[in-house]
Amino acid sequence: MQRLNIAFLWHMHQPYYRDALTGEYSLPWVRLHALKGYYDMISLLEDFPAIRQTFNLVPSLLRQLHEYARGEARDLFLDHTRKPAEELSPEEKKFILLNFFMCHWETMVKPYPDYWALLQKRGLKVPEYRLDDLLRHFTLQDFRDLQVWFNLAWMGHRAREKKESIRELLKKGRSFSESDKKELLKIQSEILKEVIPLYYSAQSRGQIEITTSPFYHPILPILIDSTHASRAMPQASLPIPFSYPEDAGAQVQKAVACYHSLFGKDPWGIWPPEGSVSPELIPIIHRAGIRWMASDEGILFKSLPPEAGRPHLYQPYRGRHQGAEVAMVFRDRNLSDLIGFTYAKNSPQSSASDLLRHLKNIQNSLSGTREGALVLIALDGENPWEYYPDGGRSFLRLLYESLSREASLPTVKIGEFLETYPPRETLDRLHTGSWIEQNFRIWIGSPEDNQAWECLRRTRTFLQGASETMPALPPQIWQQAWEEVYVAEGSDWFWWYGDDFHSDNDEEFDRLFRLHLAHVHLLLGAEVPDYLKNPIILPHEVKPTVEPVGLISPVIDGRVTHFYEWREAGYFAAQYSRGSMFRGEGFISGIYYGFDLERFYLRIDPIFRNRNHLEGLQFSIHFTTPQDWQITFPVKFAEGTEPFFTLVHRSDGHAPPPRRLASIRSDRIVELSIPFAELRVHPQERVNFYLQVEKEDLEVERYPRSGFLSIIIPDRDFESSFWQV
Repeated sequence: MQRLNIAFLWHMHQPYYRDALTGEYSLPWVRLHALKGYYDMISLLEDFPAIRQTFNLVPSLLRQLHEYARGEARDLFLDHTRKPAEELSPEEKKFILLNFFMCHWETMVKPYPDYWALLQKRGLKVPEYRLDDLLRHFTLQDFRDLQVWFNLAWMGHRAREKKESIRELLKKGRSFSESDKKELLKIQSEILKEVIPLYYSAQSRGQIEITTSPFYHPILPILIDSTHASRAMPQASLPIPFSYPEDAGAQVQKAVACYHSLFGKDPWGIWPPEGSVSPELIPIIHRAGIRWMASDEGILFKSLPPEAGRPHLYQPYRGRHQGAEVAMVFRDRNLSDLIGFTYAKNSPQSSASDLLRHLKNIQNSLSGTREGALVLIALDGENPWEYYPDGGRSFLRLLYESLSREASLPTVKIGEFLETYPPRETLDRLHTGSWIEQNFRIWIGSPEDNQAWECLRRTRTFLQGASETMPALPPQIWQQAWEEVYVAEGSDWFWWYGDDFHSDNDEEFDRLFRLHLAHVHLLLGAEVPDYLKNPIILPHEVKPTVEPVGLISPVIDGRVTHFYEWREAGYFAAQYSRGSMFRGEGFISGIYYGFDLERFYLRIDPIFRNRNHLEGLQFSIHFTTPQDWQITFPVKFAEGTEPFFTLVHRSDGHAPPPRRLASIRSDRIVELSIPFAELRVHPQERVNFYLQVEKEDLEVERYPRSGFLSIIIPDRDFESSFWQV
């Protein structure tokens, strides 16, 4: 069988969290991801010597890892952990209550009864004004246990395998001592010291290739010329032009120098942040001595003629501009997203088998083509594992075991592959864009983004002017000031501005961005201007789910028959995930739900332009209380089909056989009804439910993403309770 080369590129990145004024890291994510993702991913390869991979380590991350390893880095969360519980002030206790559950609760809190009990005691949502009352209910032992659990939960699967003390602490679960805490922090320190040497060793023995990104992870095409964003966003409202190709070059050259200092040689490859490329980037990469760069399939297909088919993805290309050239490879987005977003919600065996099946299907589709076919799977190498129940251990082990046995599916390092199979085709016109929608709307164009770019432009203009009129300052001051500008050029600050993504740390990201720019003025002895003193983030209104307010009786015909039929229903807006990783908009725009005295009604509104992607999938509606029922039906919008859904009682004991019911229609929308008698529920009982989109045995989406929607079965007095005089 023809060989299909498989290249994994794991992108490891964190923004630069160092507070320019205090020298302390304000957020702990470099340290915590090191204990989980960075350490797990590289040390796991020790068990699979046949697996070859590529790791992209961003220099701003490496600098922070190096400072932690040398004991020079401090962060607020680490300070609050180290302090003996008896010495914690009320404000420090509030900090711990607010911040020491920052992880994915489903996989990192709920599995541990003692940690979960502390979260329930605090409350799942706690406004800050209630913290004073809560302090009275938490003992010193509770706070010490919470100090330990937050750090313990972030310990990855390799630390648990290799460190007996970690397993003992997990088994103990509560009543931790200060000695227990010191032992945990000692192991943390040991792991932090091991991380970079492990990557160095794996590259030295030839198992991995380490690549780089521009130092502080900026969107290079925007640095080169922000007006180039209009190539893919012609209608966007852009800020005053920001055009400093010399900064783009400096960020790349600084990355090469950092890499050489750590690994003793220059990098062969680069992952441009967010896969962002433009023709003007090619000469900058070429001058830095870098041989290849990677991007997303969306960029490739916008760079090729419209008739180019899927097989064109599985080969390398030459990018050429103004006499410079660089080899380019493009990732398979679907396979990458399956690992990043879908497989965590499914069994490791089915997930690993599914990925292998995809690879073999690609292999079969390319049968008879020339040698040198390459599938690039490139994604975030740290964030996904929080959502896997075991940190990804079982899935990765099963996947690596399978690939180690598949001689026709060898894993390869990208640089080494390109040495053997250099590109044969040239991209005459490289599209300008990122992997997200092949444009830059996440980082420029919204009012918040544009204001941030204006702050950056004004501060850089100030620094440039000062360097021409204030030459008497020591060289290290100028170097520090320019470094702060480069930090502020990083993509991460702009990621959290605008309406696309939100986190618990939005305000802190905003503060750090403006602080780096403010520090430029302070270093030069100037007053911080007003435009850097006020937050950039606009207030975001959080609206609750619309509750049902009356009985409804819609016509079940798959259409909005008239305006009023769902007016009294509840509504859930199915927005896409707003977290640290981007996901497309999904399959549905919202869910309406309601009832009359005898039936439950549900309406699903698909995103019309994505309806074709739903064909072949399955909807599952899960009712979890008071009994566990499941409604399933295939997604079909074709005329002439005879719709039905299957009702199954999910029970380990005696259960009625599945039933097929026909009270469902799909056309422009999906509408269904089911008698309350079928669900065996009665008036005044609460019913919780959620909707899944499934492909075979894999969950693709869930609405709500976590948790459930809820109704109370109406009685004959339901509507009168909503009457008002």
